[in-house]
Amino acid sequence: MRAIILTAAPLIEPHPLMLSPFVAMLLCIALLPFILKRHWEQHYHMVAIVLAIIPIAYYVLFLRRPQRLFQEGRDYISFIALLGSLFVVTGGIHIGVRGKTNPLKNSVFLLCGGLLANVIGNTGASVLLIRPWIRLNRGRYRGLHTAFFIFIMGNVGGGVTPLGPPLLLGYLKGVAFWWVALQCWKPRLITIISLVAIFYALDSMSFRRAPVQICQEDTDTAEFVRFKGQRNLWFLAIILTAVFVRHPPFVREILMLTAAAASYRLTPKSIHQANRFSFHPIQEVAWLFLGIFATMVPVLDYLQFHADHFALNTPAQYFCITGGLSACWIMRLLI
Repeated sequence: MRAIILTAAPLIEPHPLMLSPFVAMLLCIALLPFILKRHWEQHYHMVAIVLAIIPIAYYVLFLRRPQRLFQEGRDYISFIALLGSLFVVTGGIHIGVRGKTNPLKNSVFLLCGGLLANVIGNTGASVLLIRPWIRLNRGRYRGLHTAFFIFIMGNVGGGVTPLGPPLLLGYLKGVAFWWVALQCWKPRLITIISLVAIFYALDSMSFRRAPVQICQEDTDTAEFVRFKGQRNLWFLAIILTAVFVRHPPFVREILMLTAAAASYRLTPKSIHQANRFSFHPIQEVAWLFLGIFATMVPVLDYLQFHADHFALNTPAQYFCITGGLSACWIMRLLI
């Protein structure tokens, strides 16, 4: 199983110094948006390119193993094709809302969004629902709302089908599409119910502390009043169907990108304007993941050779360590 998670190709042990670009990439993503916000927004792509060049040059010029990079490059193309196409298509769907909400309605919203994320992917659900989520909680939107939206919609919501990160990478490596759903539905159900319950308790306290006029104004009129861009549901169906196309190579990605291009071309500009749609978010994701995919190659290879020394012998151990590291930085959203 470990070979499936990391890589199944023959490997050559990389030099330990080749792990540093990956560490630098993660530190840049975590710290620079706060320390050097303006410079990061202007030069993040250069950071990704420079750090990516280091392992690429090492594998091509020193190890003479460019095929190892081709393997990750193919996964990167598939990864970005799915994320990008879902981003474009869901950006052409506008959900209009009226009024405001309360902790109970917020909890139902998150629960339904978490379920929807397994149909259109956690990225698609996040893009589609983040604006209605902000509108519904206008006047008392806090880091609490951002954090639990990410927890439920962006992370746990994608825990059944590999239609977004991180399960998509496992699917690209050969894990069966429904394996996670069949094996992990109980832990996922417990997790999402627990998160919704915790959110309800925290949001109730936030709701009681909010000014009276904010809590009472239109709290009973929150409802969806507009749904525009229905034609994009057909393009969404094409993308989701294309996920199952594995051969011949890159046909899946061509189908996804074609559907995304048609969606963008046929969507009225008024919908994109209502959603404040732009390509900047997906451009940033594409550049950053280019750096991540390139710099993680020596890390994965090194772990393959030294997993026993780190007492990492099972997929569960990898999962707990990486999940723990993710939890440390994302909890800052609650502060």
